Parts: sequence; structure tokens; C-alpha cells
Amino acid sequence: MPEILLAIDTCTRRSAIALRDGTAIRAEIAWETDRHHTAAVSQRIHELMLACGIKAADLGAVAVAIGPGSFTGVRCGLAIAKGMAVSTGLPVYGASAFDVLLAAQPVGALPIVAVIEVGRGRVAAGRFAWREGGAVALEPWKVHTWQELADAISAPAWVCGDVAPGLQALLHGKATIAPAPLNLRRAGYLAEIGHARWQRGDADEAMTLIRFTPERRGHGSL
Repeated sequence: MPEILLAIDTCTRRSAIALRDGTAIRAEIAWETDRHHTAAVSQRIHELMLACGIKAADLGAVAVAIGPGSFTGVRCGLAIAKGMAVSTGLPVYGASAFDVLLAAQPVGALPIVAVIEVGRGRVAAGRFAWREGGAVALEPWKVHTWQELADAISAPAWVCGDVAPGLQALLHGKATIAPAPLNLRRAGYLAEIGHARWQRGDADEAMTLIRFTPERRGHGSL
């Protein structure tokens, strides 16, 4: 049985894809773009598979980030993942962009504020806390301007994700901003989430998989 999982995250202007086999991340790439075009992302996938010597027949599953994020960005990743699942019968696994971001954060005592760009100068922010089973949502995520987000954060807090350069000044030192490497949503973590669900046989229905909303509680930590 093919054991390669393809992970796709196009939720924001920072897109990422990864390939995972049964034991390791085979390849991973992240890049920035002003606009999301399905053809461009598909070309990156083709190039990464070619570099690894992986053929379409080697793919056994696909994982996709389902938001929050820009409408166009989320739609791009979903269209590719659902198209592959419907046309080839591959199982598909959706995960929120928050889940991908949280997977990179170190376990600690501070409450977490995870930030995802949604466009037009606004961000989606979710509040999480560490529990024995991992990071859990404290409330449905909300959309803010940068100033509204800074005003809503109370000390102490660990802020991670799509952090604008000016946010630290707006926070006036009342929160800790994660180091730059932990603010990048890596498709390798999405691949890990998808692979764990693949092993459990916990696939989503491709035809009904939709973008992540504040009211929806998805898989993983949300």
C-alpha cells in the first residue's frame, strides 16, 4: 500500500507543502506569495515530488489545512486536496491552521494566543491553554484588527503565528512573542497530524470537508 502522505497549507500568504513516508518527513517547503493560484501550488507539489522521486501512484493520503485564513487561500488548498481525494480515492484529513501552529509550540505554563492572518489588516486569534492532553481551546476564535488583538491580550501570554512587526510595540511588553522559527506554520507538522489520523483510520469525507469556522470544533486540539 502506498505510504506517502502529502500535506498542503495555503491558508495565508505563507504557503507550505510536505511529503511524509512511514517514518520521516521526506521533504518540506514554505514560501510567500501575494496571491494563491491553484496551478502555482500544484506546480510546487509536482516539483517537490519529482525531487524526491515520488510518483502520483506512491501517494496514499493527503492532509490539508482548512483555515482560518484568507478565503482565496483556504479555498486553494481545499480544492487541490478534495480534487485529489475524489479523483483517486485517497483519504483526506483536514486540520485547522491553529492545530498546525500549536504543534510547534513548546509545552509551558503560559496561556497561548495563536494568530493567523485573514486579510484586510485583520487576524484570527484563538486562546489556548496546556492541559494533560495538549493545547485546548478556551473559547471560539475571533477576528480582530491588530490594535484590537493587542488590547484583548492580557499578561502573561505566549503569542505565536502571523505576528506583525508592530505587534510587540502594541503589546507594551505584556506578552512573550514566540521565536521566529516557531511562528512559521510548517507543513511537516500538518503531515504529522494527518499521518496520526491516517493510522487511526480517521478520515474526513472529501465532499463535505469545509473551511474552519469559530463555531466548528474540528479534529486535534480544537
